[in-house]
Amino acid sequence: MATFAQRRTRGSLRSERAFFLSMMAAIFFLVVWGFAPSFYLRSVMAPPPTHIDWPGWIGWMFIAHGLLFSLWLLLFAVQTVLIGSKQLRLHKAIGRSVTPLYFAIVAMGLFVGYLGARYGFHAVPFDSITFSALPWFVILAFALLAWLGLNERRDPQRHKRLMLLATIAIADAGIARVTLFHPYLPPWMSATVFLLVPLLVWDLATLHRIHPATARGGLLVAASLLLSVPVGMTAPWHSLVGTLIGSEGVPAGKAD
Repeated sequence: MATFAQRRTRGSLRSERAFFLSMMAAIFFLVVWGFAPSFYLRSVMAPPPTHIDWPGWIGWMFIAHGLLFSLWLLLFAVQTVLIGSKQLRLHKAIGRSVTPLYFAIVAMGLFVGYLGARYGFHAVPFDSITFSALPWFVILAFALLAWLGLNERRDPQRHKRLMLLATIAIADAGIARVTLFHPYLPPWMSATVFLLVPLLVWDLATLHRIHPATARGGLLVAASLLLSVPVGMTAPWHSLVGTLIGSEGVPAGKAD
């Protein structure tokens, strides 16, 4: 018969699996909701203006970006389910093969950020140089958190928090398109930042403290989401990005 300590440990593990599965499901649902009109269901919905409609290589670059992003999201969902179902060996095998996808996402994220700065962003209330800080800061936050997470497999608690935080960061591209949240938030703020709250609450409820990976990684994600537009408004940023793209950018609502 299992001792009280063993039953408590099993209960804690079940609760942990349920928490991370719930976070995965919430992220997956919100991203699919946000990208449904412009990407996932554009053939059955009236799609908004997007660079995917561009003829030639730029349109294909944005399609490739969406596919890589979707592949990461699907991989995160699969890996979370595998852990939840105790398929640790398969989880590790898949994890060891993800590095090429990681580099492809980072490179593509930086490049489409450049294209947005150069040709404009659709449906945002900022000029393209100001708004370019958001995709670049977010992809850099993802790059650091995911890299640390991929190299922290021997510490499961740190590993799973870093991978969750990296996915929250990159999920902003889809969650920011969920128009339900727009009337309640200032234009520079994304609802994605609120996904950090359940992780903080979970840490306090289970550890009675904030895990260091949650604290540091959460601050990085929050900074990338909340400070990017204010930074993008500054003269040094405009000068730097203007030099990089060779123009003064595109005014809000004037995407090519």
